[in-house]
Amino acid sequence: MRILVAASGYDSREKHEVNIFALDQAKALRGAGHDVRFAAVDTRSIRHSRPWGYYRYTLDGIPVYYASCGALPLGLLELAGRLAASGICRAVGKDGWTPDIIHQHFGFELAAMAEREGVPFVFTEHSSHHNRALSPEQANRLKKEYARCAAVLAVSRTLAENMRVNTGVEATVIPNTVDTVRFTPQSIAHERFTFVSACNLIPVKNMAGLLCAFAALHGEPRLIIFGDGPESGALRALCAELGLESRVSFRGHCPREKLAEAYAEADCFVLASRSETFGVAYIEAMAAGLPVIATRCGGPENFVTEKNGILVPVDDTNALVDAMEHMMVCRNEYDGAAIAAEAKEQFSPEKIAAQLTAVYEEVVSC
Repeated sequence: MRILVAASGYDSREKHEVNIFALDQAKALRGAGHDVRFAAVDTRSIRHSRPWGYYRYTLDGIPVYYASCGALPLGLLELAGRLAASGICRAVGKDGWTPDIIHQHFGFELAAMAEREGVPFVFTEHSSHHNRALSPEQANRLKKEYARCAAVLAVSRTLAENMRVNTGVEATVIPNTVDTVRFTPQSIAHERFTFVSACNLIPVKNMAGLLCAFAALHGEPRLIIFGDGPESGALRALCAELGLESRVSFRGHCPREKLAEAYAEADCFVLASRSETFGVAYIEAMAAGLPVIATRCGGPENFVTEKNGILVPVDDTNALVDAMEHMMVCRNEYDGAAIAAEAKEQFSPEKIAAQLTAVYEEVVSC
C-alpha cells in the first residue's frame, strides 16, 4: 500500500527535522512492507528563520516532501496550510507517485489533497487540548475537521474518551510506537541510585516540581535530566538554590542513541507532567527495562501499572517524594526484563504497523 504520512516539519539550514512520533510510525509502516513517503508541513510564523518553499530529501530512508509556507503576522494560518498542501501535491505528482492513503498527525492541511486525489484521509489526534473542556467554537471546528476523515485515531484511551466527550467523535486507539531495537534492557554498574528524566523543558512538564521533590529525598541519589527548552535557565537556577548541583546533571537535547546509553546507568525513569496525551518518553524507558514514576495526567495511566511503575496525582509533591523513596528501597521488586517485554508487546513497530494497516485496509475497502 502507498501511504503518505504527514506531520509538522521544522527545518533549518543545518538539519532536517520532522515530527518524531509520526516519523516512527512511517518507519514502522515501511518495515511492514508498505511504500511510505512523508510530507513535512511547516506553517510557523515568518518570524522563524528557515529555508522557504518546497523541496525533497530523504530522511532515515524515507522520501520527504517539505513545504515551508510561514503564516503571516496577521495569522493567516489556514492560507499557509493550503499553500503547503498545494506544493506537496505538486511535488508528489511530479514523482508520478499517488498515495492510496494520506495519514496526517497534528493537523488537517492535507485533507484537501486527499479529497482532490480521491483517497481516504486518516487523522491521528495527539493534542492535549482535549485534556480539558473545549469551548463551543473549538469543539465545532474540530467536529467539522473530523467529519472529513475516513478514520480518526487517538494515541490513548483517555484521549479517545476526552475526544468523545468534547466532540462526539468515536476515535480508534492506536498508540505511539517505540524503537525496541535501540531501547533494550542493559545495565551498567554505578554507585548511587540514579533517576533519569527526559522532556522538553517547558512548564507543562513540571520539572521544577520534580526538582523540589528530589531535594526532599533521603540519601544521596542523583538525577540526570535530558532535554532543553525555555525553562532551562530557571531550572538550573532552582537546582543551585536547592543545593543540588553536585547531584543533578543537565544533559540537554541528545539523540536517542545517547538517551538509550544513559538509561543503562539509571535505576528509574521519573517525569511529573501536568498533562500528556500519551508519553513516549515513558515507554522508551520501559523498553530499556526501567520502572517509571508518572502522574495521572491523561496518558501514562493507560500503560503504567503496579508491575512497571508508580502513578501519583498531578502536582502532588508529597506523593512524588513517597514514590521516589519507595523506588529507592524497593527497586529490586521490579523485573526489568518483564517491563521491557511488556513494552515491546504493546508498542513495538511491528505491533503498531499491524494496527495501522488494519485501519487502512478497512477505509480503502469502504
